[in-house]
Amino acid sequence: MKHFYYVVLLLALFIGCSSEKLTRSTSQANNPLAGLSTAPTTDTLSRAEMEVALKDSLVPDSNYDVVTAQLLERAHQHYLSALEAEQQNDSVHSATEFEYAIAILNELGYYPNIESNSDFDDLSHSVIEDYEKYIAVIDSLSPNTSIFALRKKLNQIDEANETGDQDQTKKVITTTSIPLVINGHVEQNINFFRGRGHAHFEHWLYVSGKYFPIMRKVFGEEGIPEELVSLSMIESGLNPVARSWARAVGLWQFVKGTGQMYGLQGNFWYDERRDFEKATHAAARHLKDLHAEFDDWYLALAAYNSGAGRVYSAIRRSKSRDFWKMRPFLPRETRNYVPQFIAVAVLTMSPKEYGFDVTPADSLKYETVTVNDCVDLSVLAKCADTDVGTLRELNPELVQWCTPPGTKDYTLRVPEGSSTTFAEKYTGIPDDQKRDWFQHKVKRRESLSSIAKYYGVTTSVIAEVNHLKGNRLQVGKTIVIPIPSIGKHTIAVAADQPTRRKGSRSPQRAKIAAEEMKDKVKMTYRIRKGDTLGKIADWYDARISDLRMWNEIPYGRSIRAGNTLTIWVSIGQIDKYAAIDHISDEQHAKLLVANASDEDMQSKPGHTTSYWTKYRVKRGDNLGKIASRYGTTSDDIRKWNALQSDNVMKGQTLDILIEDNTPARGATLAVRDSAKSGKTISYKVKKGDTLHSIASTFGVSIRQLQSWNNIRGTRIHIGQELVINS
Repeated sequence: MKHFYYVVLLLALFIGCSSEKLTRSTSQANNPLAGLSTAPTTDTLSRAEMEVALKDSLVPDSNYDVVTAQLLERAHQHYLSALEAEQQNDSVHSATEFEYAIAILNELGYYPNIESNSDFDDLSHSVIEDYEKYIAVIDSLSPNTSIFALRKKLNQIDEANETGDQDQTKKVITTTSIPLVINGHVEQNINFFRGRGHAHFEHWLYVSGKYFPIMRKVFGEEGIPEELVSLSMIESGLNPVARSWARAVGLWQFVKGTGQMYGLQGNFWYDERRDFEKATHAAARHLKDLHAEFDDWYLALAAYNSGAGRVYSAIRRSKSRDFWKMRPFLPRETRNYVPQFIAVAVLTMSPKEYGFDVTPADSLKYETVTVNDCVDLSVLAKCADTDVGTLRELNPELVQWCTPPGTKDYTLRVPEGSSTTFAEKYTGIPDDQKRDWFQHKVKRRESLSSIAKYYGVTTSVIAEVNHLKGNRLQVGKTIVIPIPSIGKHTIAVAADQPTRRKGSRSPQRAKIAAEEMKDKVKMTYRIRKGDTLGKIADWYDARISDLRMWNEIPYGRSIRAGNTLTIWVSIGQIDKYAAIDHISDEQHAKLLVANASDEDMQSKPGHTTSYWTKYRVKRGDNLGKIASRYGTTSDDIRKWNALQSDNVMKGQTLDILIEDNTPARGATLAVRDSAKSGKTISYKVKKGDTLHSIASTFGVSIRQLQSWNNIRGTRIHIGQELVINS
């Protein structure tokens, strides 16, 4: 295998691997070369030494579990197939491949500590970023497209058709507990579901039969309006195992921290955010709390989507508590959230009036039984005289192939009328068949990593089950390996879907849009000791996934000093990037240290979607200061991280949600300062910006932006300096 990658690398070096067709770059505010000389380095290798280094340049990455690497690579191959299909104008196949890649990454998201894996983080962002760009240029989405892709398309359509009279009320439905305002935004969403989105809403109407009776009962118990059950349609498409691009999960799309605040627990084995009963109770309580805070259901819904902090910010900037007046000051995703809810609520109330003739599915009927410890779902299904699929539908909170290990009296749903049969058959199963473990006695020279590789599971899972710390094991110690009875554990969802056709050449992006293709040039970088793909990607303002694509480096394989990487950069910044390959060893060491001490560990400023970043708390920090930096509130940070108070400690890591059009720190300060002083400020256009989003961010009109900057039409470009008068 090593020789295979050696050949691939040499081909990449000498014939370029057609990388000219794979150009990609992202912008980054900080220049890692500031203050460094461009003097050439004296640290050179002889030809013989270079050949030795090249021979062993692609080696297994010791930081990877085999399963993690395999699944990352499988997701990567689906991603590449999506790009290939995109260039062949095969929109159905491209969307399908994007969805496969996202499904694998979503399931990987349950692996312990996976979100600290930089490759997982980078690949997830790359797939979603490119998928969103593709969604923006195609006319329609297939019926199998996820709700999150559908919402992106809806938001794009609404923004593209924004007019001054769309906020004008045309009708108000008052027969519901929440008055439903019909205006241009709502009508646009209704028309979408009656037209291009007809198949999607038809499916939701059918599935609503399974869950709405349960939801209405819960909402009645919690004392909130019944029509709010329709919110689950736009939240998850009524898919209890849905996982969004911002890591929210379930019918009601709770992020981990907020879910924990409302009693929803989970780990590698189960996730109560996917439990349709528990999550609905949590959603009802959360909505009720938000309504108590804002005393307005539209504002409560906006806060449910983007957080209370951003709603308060919009109230301050708009000087209004009327949703339609403050709407332009909300994040891009949230502006159309309330209109989408009103649209699906209206359609759900009178489906036939709008052309939908659907017989809803039967409501889920079930009884509950108790199960002790880890038992394979196939065994439990036989006890209930049903199949695994039915058992999974009734218990979507079960993430893996079994009930959670180490759990006594686990409540399991079984089909209505089967609890007595289940109890009889379950009692008759020998204990050794109930517990789905494999016992392994540690031998000499074995490590946690080698054992995990043998059984096809991750070291983190084995460590979690056996309460182990570190990678060292005592010879003769017996550890348990959680594997299903059918064989080695692998992710079931999407992992077995076919990847690119065997024998097909690596996908090449031959028809990149002119804006992305022009002014790009190929450069090379010779890897030095201490380098990683993540660090090199930072220096060249690139994505790790692109470095792997350009150089045919699979996941699970690391780079090594002496290897040469191909990198594509903007021709206008050749001098900046050329300096990286010629700095001295001392300057290279400074870059490594500077990169390692970045306070924002996973910041993705070039991405156009909402995303998560991690912030490491510094001396003197408090939640208020951190919240101000990211344009959010202490309350939101507490919810995202399940904090019980405002106390944070130096070195603590916090998850922060960055909205797609949340101003960067500099822009936030500029808005604040300009509001006080009335002075003119300058704003540099970022990737994903539009005149509409910039106007909304700064509280001005599109016409004003056009007038101040002598812009005809709506076209702007990345890096353009805009003048904004307060």
